Amino acid sequence: MTSPSATSPEITLRALRDRWADTKAAERANAQSYLRELCEALGVPTPQPAGSGYEFELPVKLITRDGTEANGFIDCYKAGHFILEAKDVAGGASDVALRRAYGQARQYAAHDPSGSAPPYLLVLDVAKTLLVYHRWGGTYQGFAAGHRIDLASLDQRRADIDLLRDIWTAPAKRDPRQHAQAVTQEIATKLAALAAALEGRGFEPERVARFLMRVVFSCFAEDVDLLPRDAFRQTVQRAGVEGDPVKFQRALETLWHAMDEGGMFGFESLLRFNGHFFKDAEALPLEKADIVLVLEAAKADWKDVEPTIFGTLLTRALDPVERHRLGAEYTPRAFIERLVRPTVEEPVRERWTAVQVEVLQLRETGKPKDRAAAEQRLRDFLGWMQGLRVLDPACGSGNFLYVTMHVLKDIEYEVVRELEALTGHQELRMQEIGPANFFGIEVKPWAREIAELTLWIGFHQYWKQHHAVQPPEPVLADTGTLELRDAVLAWDEAAVDPSRSTLDPTPRLVHPVTGELVPDPTARRPYVAYHGATPATWPDAEFIVGNPPYLGAKRMRDALGDGYVEALRAAYPTVADTTDFVGYWWRTAAQAVARGTAMRAGLITTNSITQVHQRAVITEAREAGA
Repeated sequence: MTSPSATSPEITLRALRDRWADTKAAERANAQSYLRELCEALGVPTPQPAGSGYEFELPVKLITRDGTEANGFIDCYKAGHFILEAKDVAGGASDVALRRAYGQARQYAAHDPSGSAPPYLLVLDVAKTLLVYHRWGGTYQGFAAGHRIDLASLDQRRADIDLLRDIWTAPAKRDPRQHAQAVTQEIATKLAALAAALEGRGFEPERVARFLMRVVFSCFAEDVDLLPRDAFRQTVQRAGVEGDPVKFQRALETLWHAMDEGGMFGFESLLRFNGHFFKDAEALPLEKADIVLVLEAAKADWKDVEPTIFGTLLTRALDPVERHRLGAEYTPRAFIERLVRPTVEEPVRERWTAVQVEVLQLRETGKPKDRAAAEQRLRDFLGWMQGLRVLDPACGSGNFLYVTMHVLKDIEYEVVRELEALTGHQELRMQEIGPANFFGIEVKPWAREIAELTLWIGFHQYWKQHHAVQPPEPVLADTGTLELRDAVLAWDEAAVDPSRSTLDPTPRLVHPVTGELVPDPTARRPYVAYHGATPATWPDAEFIVGNPPYLGAKRMRDALGDGYVEALRAAYPTVADTTDFVGYWWRTAAQAVARGTAMRAGLITTNSITQVHQRAVITEAREAGA
């Protein structure tokens, strides 16, 4: 094993560049020699003999499309770290050659001998370029989205040096999810404490929730440069902590009015935010202890907030009943991706792969007319993607919609990068996949509001990572795509019928002997009659995803009320009374696929959906393609 160099990597990399400046192309020999020297210059271990798990020319068994086996050899492999494929072409490898190398690396990753694909794929054009792809988001980003390192100037970029050293020695250090989860949990805990303090002083939950949502987006906005740096934090510090709470309240309302309309705040010009988050700019009167909590939240690193965690935790922070569950399990992003990827990503990527093959063939002719045709093919596909609609008919705090948005934007970014590589100039983004592409139905008012907040935070996080310019105004648009209503039942009027009330079985009283909670014998549960009830309709969407509420058929009356269950069953006469509540979501999704308004649907449910009394609904869904 080569000992790490004591000389600074900048010096050794400069020497490496000079030594390889005029080397003649010789792919296999040059690749191995260069990689050894690159490792020495970076101060990381060099590849070892065969069988070590860090070696050159690792043999791999591949399964081809027709099911037969083929032999392959990974140019350089480090288990749990990376797969590297190399090219060495005089004058530099073309994008076409690098694309093929990337495709080969992805194929090897699918057959990784360790049984788990490594976090990184590397494509090397010897001594010239190194392309880096990671799969921290669950899948490798496509060819055009790789991070490109110019090896000739690597000595001048410390960030890329540190990245490569981490890839070789500690790849998990670059996993952003660990830091994001800790930051998000800490922020939500502070917001929950602030919500509890305000409600304890008699403020209505709705006012508290709207106030906290404005605080949340203000904290986030200044950390992704939508607000002038520290505009919100300094307002809290100077006007609140160091000043007077009354003046702080006025200062905060002044800031939020300026954010809503766009304009001046002090000496700073603000973007126009608009959207309904800041139409009401009320700042609640806070005590010093409350202002300190706001300042502590504002000091967190909001650009790393994970929306899939944040939406759930913020919902709980705003709900007194749920607040004690802030540390409870939420639906992990990886779990959501297990549904979103086969439902949405795979069919979109299948189309994208076909477009890439067509574009590659057109580019290889070298003819101007074919190059123009390739550009048009990319633009047509991009337009199709940007018109896609995704529906979550039980959207909750928006986690499934956010993950789907991120998956689609990764592909969109690949298409844009491909266009830029083809045309040689930067694409102007007049339209992008964003919150307006995502539709939801939700019965809880604050879950719906937070779903919209989750989508906008996710959108602007992605924008900040991939753009050097400010987003178009207004920064927040009121999309109107998230509806507050029932997803399976519609009605003309709902009225209480006192004559049909029943005993309330909810345990409320402490039994004097056993000490256990028991029902109150005097409590009555109202009967609500739903007049004119019909099946609810869903907005058209190419993809339907989500995690509908699970209620067994036997528990539906207790949870939803006798009147609702009777109206539901009357509105769906062909659905058996033994069907679980989630079955109504499956049936509606299946009908959307069957009539062609949806390409594919994927909903999470329990194993009970496969039981005999559920089979009619699930069979209908499968036959429709859901």
